[in-house]
Amino acid sequence: MGRLQNKVAIITGSTSGMGADTARAFVREGAKVVVTGRNTARGEAIASELGGEHAVFVAADVTVESDVVRLIETTVATFGAVDSLFNNAAGPTQDVPATDVDADKLQTEMMNVLGSVFLMIKHVVPIMKANNGGSIINNGSTAAHRANSSPPVYSALKSGVCHLSRCYAMELSELGIRVNTISPGAIATPIFAKQFGVPADKEKQVTDILAQTLGNFLPAGRSGQGADVANAAVFLASDESSFITGQDLVVDGGLTGGLAPAQKKAQAQILRGAVETALGK
Repeated sequence: MGRLQNKVAIITGSTSGMGADTARAFVREGAKVVVTGRNTARGEAIASELGGEHAVFVAADVTVESDVVRLIETTVATFGAVDSLFNNAAGPTQDVPATDVDADKLQTEMMNVLGSVFLMIKHVVPIMKANNGGSIINNGSTAAHRANSSPPVYSALKSGVCHLSRCYAMELSELGIRVNTISPGAIATPIFAKQFGVPADKEKQVTDILAQTLGNFLPAGRSGQGADVANAAVFLASDESSFITGQDLVVDGGLTGGLAPAQKKAQAQILRGAVETALGK
């Protein structure tokens, strides 16, 4: 407890899922948190749960620059500073062949996943500079490292988030601002359900089923939870990580590491079957 004592954090997309879990973890560790997103009902509920002295909700669309400015100004007016920013907000993208990509949808998706990160960093840097530093954490994805594991548009944009973080880590280092990325993988959150077009009232049911299923494919033997990402974010926001910048912390239960034992066994059985078929056995 107290790892983020007296720090002020903005967590975008914190009205549900990983963002909400991160807001809870930050408050437990002593931070003052601004919960933000487009869903006012959910955002106000999270802020109320955390307590008015610890958290406030500011409705904002982080793809709109005027909203970003208002969000950061409100944070400073309420809590006096911004020590940490977790750019968590994103959204699903179209999953279509290259020849069917919709240009209008693409513009929106680019702002949702990557453009919002640019805008938040643009306007938080002057505040952190005046405060002699800070920690910016961007939510990447294992999709940035694995082709064909997610829609190509999503993978490409998340790759952009990861590389942007490295670039800004170098640029902002002289200001005492650290920039790192968390790349979650196989985390059972409502965004999975949304990607499959599941209605809001069925999100939890589907998310629970996905969690059980994902665990069968991971070396860790379970799916990830929002708390796993939240714990990584607490570390990167804290002074414990003061010598870490320009890095991508992969939180994926071994997904990008290789095959789980069950997968390796299944693969071996397939190969054995192919050999036996070739030999006429």
